[in-house]
Amino acid sequence: MKNIKKYVILALALGCLGQTAQARRQELIHEDVVIDKGQTVSEDVATDKSITVNGTLNGDAVSVGGASITVNGQLLGDLVAIGGSVFVPGSVNGDVASVGGPVSVSGKVTGDVASVGGGVNLSGAGEIVGDISVMGGSFVKGEKAVHKGEVSTFDIGAARKVLPRVLRLARYAGHREEGVSPWMAGGIVGIGLLVFFSMLATGALLLVLPAVFFPKNVQNAASFISGDMWRACGVGALMVMGFFPGMLMMLVSVLGIPLVPFALMLYAAAAVLGLSAFSVILQGRFFEGIKKTGPAGLPGKVAAGYAIMAGLMFFGKVIPFVGGVLSLIGFMLLAFGTMLGLGAAWITRMGNQGAAPAAQPVQPVQPPPPAVQ
Repeated sequence: MKNIKKYVILALALGCLGQTAQARRQELIHEDVVIDKGQTVSEDVATDKSITVNGTLNGDAVSVGGASITVNGQLLGDLVAIGGSVFVPGSVNGDVASVGGPVSVSGKVTGDVASVGGGVNLSGAGEIVGDISVMGGSFVKGEKAVHKGEVSTFDIGAARKVLPRVLRLARYAGHREEGVSPWMAGGIVGIGLLVFFSMLATGALLLVLPAVFFPKNVQNAASFISGDMWRACGVGALMVMGFFPGMLMMLVSVLGIPLVPFALMLYAAAAVLGLSAFSVILQGRFFEGIKKTGPAGLPGKVAAGYAIMAGLMFFGKVIPFVGGVLSLIGFMLLAFGTMLGLGAAWITRMGNQGAAPAAQPVQPVQPPPPAVQ
């Protein structure tokens, strides 16, 4: 849940970035910036053109127009590029973040280097002291180059490192006179999709694990939900309402305190198992409704059911007018499915017992035929 909350916060922060950029459009200049050798500029520089630092820039350098940033001299602040390439033959004392462009370092970067949609090349006698995060690209290190931090590739850590820099420097980002910068829009949309698919992958992986290691248990719970949904719903509602009172009773008991961690683990396992079973039912009803064939394997069915709920909640945040309704539907499905799953997990003993077979009707006893005289 902690990772999911982080991803949700990141997605909301992307929306704040666009609003802040529009409010601060007057701080963005529309020309190439060149700081000559021997010149010192003690202010932040933000442009939708290229930036070349041959002297010293005592501030941050931000380019949102798809042009390159080259640091031949010294940059004492952070460097953020959206859509353009980054070249650092000189030195950067802060962090380097790039969205949609490669990063080449042959000088020295004291902070972290993060790139989304581009690679990181550390060549020559270059040095990077901080961590390197690459998403959608690769990291290449020369023989004489030095890297003292950690390397994270194809990981959501890249977005976590890029977004704080971009959000903190978002006051410089803005609109072109003729409209929104396409590079900025593309970078924001790209990060948003990466965050969404990371959320989807995290939740799907958590729910798919029971289907992989305990397929019979998931199938038994799903069969019970399908056969007696309202009974599972009632038992699940009682489990939800009794959770906090039960924990409180255990906490005030000397013998119950050591059992609290085990009870929490059992409750969480039941919720995951039950939600996996509900995902199987949900995707089955969905594909029946659209008259299409769903996934064949049990893990695929679980992932498809979770994708329906996660997709409703995510796209509800970006679609105007009806988006709130979609988010509400997705959240209600998730909550209802968890409650149903808890009830099914309890009744089937964590899926170890199958659904009770339906009672067979009793055939009336026919009287024997009369004896022949």
